[in-house]
Amino acid sequence: MPENLDSALEALDLQILNAMQLDPRIPWNAVARVVGVDAATVARRWARIESEGRAWISLTEGPRRMPVAAFIEFSCEPGRVLEVADRVAVDDRVASLDLTAGRRDLLATLFARTEDALADHVLSELGALPGVRSMQTHVLDRIMRIGSDWSLGTLSAEQRARIPMPRPPRAGSAKRVDPALADALVELLRRDGRASFAELGAALGISAQRAADAVARLRRSGDVVLRVDVALRQSNWPVAAWYFIQAPAETVIGSSAALADLDAVQVAASVTGPYPLIVAAGATSRAEALDFEAQLERRLPRARVADRSLILRVRKHLGRALDARGLARSATAEQNGWTGPD
Repeated sequence: MPENLDSALEALDLQILNAMQLDPRIPWNAVARVVGVDAATVARRWARIESEGRAWISLTEGPRRMPVAAFIEFSCEPGRVLEVADRVAVDDRVASLDLTAGRRDLLATLFARTEDALADHVLSELGALPGVRSMQTHVLDRIMRIGSDWSLGTLSAEQRARIPMPRPPRAGSAKRVDPALADALVELLRRDGRASFAELGAALGISAQRAADAVARLRRSGDVVLRVDVALRQSNWPVAAWYFIQAPAETVIGSSAALADLDAVQVAASVTGPYPLIVAAGATSRAEALDFEAQLERRLPRARVADRSLILRVRKHLGRALDARGLARSATAEQNGWTGPD
């Protein structure tokens, strides 16, 4: 009998996923030692979870490769939110898209290689989409917390300490990854974040060792970030919201330290516009989301949460198209309309 995909993941599944969030390429036998089952069970559970779209590996590029980012708010004409969402989601420069309750109907995340590219896309294309009534752009100035820093938090401190560090590059390997090789590795890892070094090497016509060194170098430099994402309703944090915060510059600058030990925070960034700090956070319930809002104001001196939007549905997340239940539709970026910006 097929499993009910509307039910949350089991405790063991969440522990496996938490281990993988600490290193998405962690060997199965290392996960097994941490969670107390055999490696075959870990591999089998991940294969099932991924095939059902409950969790997946995402790839993001660091600020050296993708230096410009923005949050885009959309207000849509009545009855056209889903139509606009479908049009925005297939845009290959839109990495993520949330359908939200509150003052905005949609909130998109865009990455670009240049500010001109971002401006051209926002002004010439997104704003001209049928059904869009108004837009507001928040260009990111500084990222205080990125999604890959966040985890489910289902492992104990002792278990987390047993997660091995990712394989480093050899001391004698090239200190810089050729840009063409980096681009090719990004596309391969975007399709399969756990592809073996032998598979990567064979696809690129290089040795497995050279592929291993290049991947390690890209990850260590932050040019490539691999992360495990979990469908919102499947996790132990099934509620998520965006908070738009008004605060003086001194508070915004110090927010990294103030938010560092708040496990609920998934994204935090300083931006241009009326809300200099925007935070996304998870919660176990809507009541807890309100409690978190009060906690934010206590933590941040002279700050005020001026607006908030509950995430109703995640339509796209770091290139992965999601269905109405928030489950991943496919494992390949090309089939989901996002291969990274030009």
